[in-house]
Amino acid sequence: MFDSAPLILLIEDDPVFRRLMVAYLELWGARVMEAEDGAEGLNMVARQRPDLVLSDLLVPNIDGHEVVASLKRLYPDLPVIVISGQQKMADVARVLRSGAEDYLIKPIRNWSMVAEVIAASLRPEPGRMNAQFIEHLAYYRHQDIAASRLLLSLQPSQDLQMGPWHLHCQQSSPWVLTECVVLNNDLLLLLAEFDPLNMDTPVVMTLVTFLLNGPLRQYQRGEHRLLDSPAQTLEYINCLILDAGLDTRVSLALIKLNADKGIANIANGGMRGTDWLEACNVGPLGCPHLVASQSNRPFSLPWKLTITGAFGSELQLTASHQSRPYAHAG
Repeated sequence: MFDSAPLILLIEDDPVFRRLMVAYLELWGARVMEAEDGAEGLNMVARQRPDLVLSDLLVPNIDGHEVVASLKRLYPDLPVIVISGQQKMADVARVLRSGAEDYLIKPIRNWSMVAEVIAASLRPEPGRMNAQFIEHLAYYRHQDIAASRLLLSLQPSQDLQMGPWHLHCQQSSPWVLTECVVLNNDLLLLLAEFDPLNMDTPVVMTLVTFLLNGPLRQYQRGEHRLLDSPAQTLEYINCLILDAGLDTRVSLALIKLNADKGIANIANGGMRGTDWLEACNVGPLGCPHLVASQSNRPFSLPWKLTITGAFGSELQLTASHQSRPYAHAG
């Protein structure tokens, strides 16, 4: 099943599930290390440097959330897949935001899908949806409670600290999403609104929360600078939505703030609220052959913006920079 004999660390405190997982991993050709808690798992990664980590979210000493966050901080190139019981689906968004490649749902019913997810994480293919996404989509379509929990978990804190940047957000509905990543001294904002009547909205919101993780890791390794261009990034996100086979529309704007130059680079797919947003609006994502346009404009700090989506949701945000609290463009 696997191209080589990858070294996989399994962090799992349930001995029955751990033995079953180890049996399948070894059957597929992997070498397996086992840890019963988060602290032991982190120590084993430091000593043995595995090719991939599988971690349950509910492990003793250091829980799975902290394990993922620590691994991605110390070893950003190390693939991590989390394992979660169905009643904990609302926690999944948090670990995906921390950089996990994917997650497996307990109880596992499709072991061939598990093998495909692991193989895809060991051989990442940029621009291609992970193998388990369709299974997640089917799950949320039939689990209203899990979908509702997920939507609640996706709501951002009003105040976010991202490196030197501070972001204050207020939104009028749960169908709005704010994601941000720091690129050296720049801040890339993803601002999106989703269709409240579409049955796929919960899983699409989950998808969008971690779409920037792969390009961000490539950016940090110096392999690819897709995120420097909001227009190219918008087209990349649109392609992934289409590849997933989702019949939905997403209003989404990408804005990169350069604090040193006082210049904002903007690409817009359906958001409204200002003349400069409308000037580069190419319509909502989910349409074939979308070609994004990009505009550049000066801005001053602190920077304030109010925008709306096609379904009337409003998002207000203020961005400030700790070393330029009152910097002015121009």
